[in-house]
Amino acid sequence: MAIFKCDSCGYEREVPVKLAGKKAKCPDCGHGVVILDHLLEEDVPYDVDYEEDDSSASTDIPESFGSDGTPIESIDLDDNTVTVELDKPDDVICAKCGHVQDAGHEGRCAKCGASIAPVADILEIDADEVDVSDLADAEEAQVWDAKVDDGDADSEGIEAVYDPDRWRLFRGSFSLNLYAGIVSGVLALFFVYSLSLLASANAGTYDFLPYALGTAVVGVIVGSIFNAFFSRIPFGLVGPETVLTAILFLYIGSIYRAMELESAEFIIPTLLAGVALAAVLIGLSLLVLSKFRLGEYIRYIPLQIIGGVIGAVGIVVLLAAFDWTGRLGIDWSNSYSVVTSLVNGFDTGGVLRTLGPSLVFGIALFLALCRTKHSLFLVAMILVASGAGYGAGIWGGTDALRLMAAPIEFPEGPMLVYPFQVLNSEFFFQNIQWAVIKDNGLYVGAMVVLSILTVMYRITRLEIIRGRESDLNVEYRALGLTNIISGLCGGMPASLTYGRSSGSYASGGRGPVAGIVAGLVCATGLCFADVILPLIPRFVPEGLLVYAGLDLIRDWMFRTKTAFTGRSDIWLLWLTFIATLFLGILEGIGFGVALALMVTVSRASKDGVVRNILSGANHSSSVDRASVQKRILKEYGDHIHIMRLQGFLFLGAMERLLKDIRTRIDDRNQLPVEYLILDFKLVTGFASAAGIGFDKLHNLVAAYDMVLIITNAPLELEEHLEAIGLVGDQEGVFKSFLNLDYALEWCENRVLDAENLLELKQSTLPELLAPVFPEPKLIPALMKVLKREVAKPGEAVFRQGDVSDSMFFVESGRLDVELEMEGGKILRLKKVGPGAVFGEMGIYTLAPRSATIRAAESCVLYRMTLAKLDAIEHRAPRLVTAINRLLINMLSERLIDANARVRDLMR
Repeated sequence: MAIFKCDSCGYEREVPVKLAGKKAKCPDCGHGVVILDHLLEEDVPYDVDYEEDDSSASTDIPESFGSDGTPIESIDLDDNTVTVELDKPDDVICAKCGHVQDAGHEGRCAKCGASIAPVADILEIDADEVDVSDLADAEEAQVWDAKVDDGDADSEGIEAVYDPDRWRLFRGSFSLNLYAGIVSGVLALFFVYSLSLLASANAGTYDFLPYALGTAVVGVIVGSIFNAFFSRIPFGLVGPETVLTAILFLYIGSIYRAMELESAEFIIPTLLAGVALAAVLIGLSLLVLSKFRLGEYIRYIPLQIIGGVIGAVGIVVLLAAFDWTGRLGIDWSNSYSVVTSLVNGFDTGGVLRTLGPSLVFGIALFLALCRTKHSLFLVAMILVASGAGYGAGIWGGTDALRLMAAPIEFPEGPMLVYPFQVLNSEFFFQNIQWAVIKDNGLYVGAMVVLSILTVMYRITRLEIIRGRESDLNVEYRALGLTNIISGLCGGMPASLTYGRSSGSYASGGRGPVAGIVAGLVCATGLCFADVILPLIPRFVPEGLLVYAGLDLIRDWMFRTKTAFTGRSDIWLLWLTFIATLFLGILEGIGFGVALALMVTVSRASKDGVVRNILSGANHSSSVDRASVQKRILKEYGDHIHIMRLQGFLFLGAMERLLKDIRTRIDDRNQLPVEYLILDFKLVTGFASAAGIGFDKLHNLVAAYDMVLIITNAPLELEEHLEAIGLVGDQEGVFKSFLNLDYALEWCENRVLDAENLLELKQSTLPELLAPVFPEPKLIPALMKVLKREVAKPGEAVFRQGDVSDSMFFVESGRLDVELEMEGGKILRLKKVGPGAVFGEMGIYTLAPRSATIRAAESCVLYRMTLAKLDAIEHRAPRLVTAINRLLINMLSERLIDANARVRDLMR
């Protein structure tokens, strides 16, 4: 016989010798084993009392033969000499008991007496006929059977883990990426043109428009191309944007006013150095945040407060557009001077003639794009307007119409000055007034703060479009490196643009190719600026500025308002908006940041958003189920994951909640989550941006095919989720329950239904008691002393406050345990079903009934009265002992479950 011996667990058995050399799996531990045709020498059992037989030693037998005359052979196997007998007659094995007989034995087995056929009559069995299915699973490839090729990892059948955020140049359709890149590049050229007007809108800085245009174009080229390589949001587009350019406009104006009496050879280097230094410092700040992984904490800052600041920035953009278009000469030193100079310099007739076309075009853009921001639609409107204006200049019948075709008036010389042309001048660095730049450093700080906050909000919104989370630290690093490169090239500070990014995604630009193509389109426009710019009527870039200002006000003052926006958030929004308008941009940003930090600290819970994490295996509903159902829920309860939330839910808290949910989903040591319950009983409020978190939560639940249940939901949460279609009875949406107990009952019913145990077959009480009664043979005696009763639906078996004189065993049906509160309010404590016992505490303590038991359906009950219990205590004490043991076991299980719940709740 061959030997199957597992070195891992010690399992050993004999198998047919023809299986020797085959590989099999140990039935005990699953370890791979090679079947041996013999035991190694160290495994051969020796009899310690063996004494050599002198007679056998003296027998004249050659050393190459055994004592019985059988030839032997010595084999060296791994330094162990093993003696194998050759041509020895086969042993005879009993087919019934497996006892090994001596060679040649016939007749009956010496151990069991079964008949043994002669050796000649025993048919030889082919190895293919031997069933070793108990040792190896033929359908499952064993590890030790795998062919390993060290030279090719793919030969092991192990696939590399797919990383969806891994950078790939060709992501999505190349043609669609090319198309989206061209559209985004054309759109970026128009917006860069308008933003350069904004940067040079201060009185006295009009002549520096070619330099502003050069830095803006460099910023969009560097931003589009380099961010495409650094970012892990493949369709994200970066370049100069309205918020940072508005602060840059005030920064440039402040530097110019400080150097107003200086010559251009000092002003221009200082302005360009100040712009480049701002881009570098913004990039370094973002890199520091990324280095120390502080990006996720930015999500905790209330957006409403920052929205008030950016809403005021939108007002600044509108006024700057009016200032540029009407040449109002507004003094931007402070808020008072802005209002005074605006009122004194406003000529209604002249301003309306010059501002009219730009204002009309800007408002038309704003109204048309209120519902959609598709890039192609925006480009089409801009090109149509440009063509119409240019045509009016050729075929217009009046001077007013022909003036619509007039382009922006540039100073003498080239329309665009490349930053590196100025950098190559001999005295560039010597003429920079670093002290002036230092005195205006607060504007750079303001750009850093607004860049950090706006990028966080835009990335969060792009995550919803993308359907996947992004690492904010990685994106801060990408944008930081891009800004540093832009600054070193003399470009403007760049930021992520939500409008162009989402428009590129809608156009099919899903990969970095779109961003690279957009940058190349802008570079082409840079080369042909002197040809392209005169073709663009002035009302187009001016109208884009009007649209940009209106869009900022709408997005940050009104669109951030959601169902979760409380009255306090509205007050914070308008307070920071008014403070910024009256105090100034710098003061408003400082006020808003300080207020945001105080609100964040006050709202943030010390222990985080998740109060408790519970499992359906330990935390069950109040339904008292049959023992077999309880066992199933213990085994499969991990499919139900419960998270009790607390505190104020803002965007950062929702991100932390999502992270905790993913951690549980990725835990392979527990059963997969099928039902996710979020309990909002301890939640005190919602920040406006929490709506984004719920959108991301919906995407996460849909991705993992889970059912999300919300309990104790505040009214504003239910109303918001119903309004956007995320709550209901249909598949794929959240489900809402009044409290955690009802939700648990619903989930448990589905777990039991999946195991075909939701509806138990009709069983008699003896059948229900058999698995749990300490002495099953006494059940017939117990049934003789019980009285069968039937309770109709809605009938009270006993009421709260009644005398305790009996206990009940449930054979069929379900009953509700109700607590009668003051004012007639009824609170359901639990449900009891078949196999349950109730009323036992009162019969032992003789205290009045503590709750009402009411039949929820037709029920069959068996009553044990106190008088009968006293009687059988004297006549059948063993039966009473069994009853007591049954009740003690039930109470012990309840205590164990209660302890598990307390332990989970105290974590």
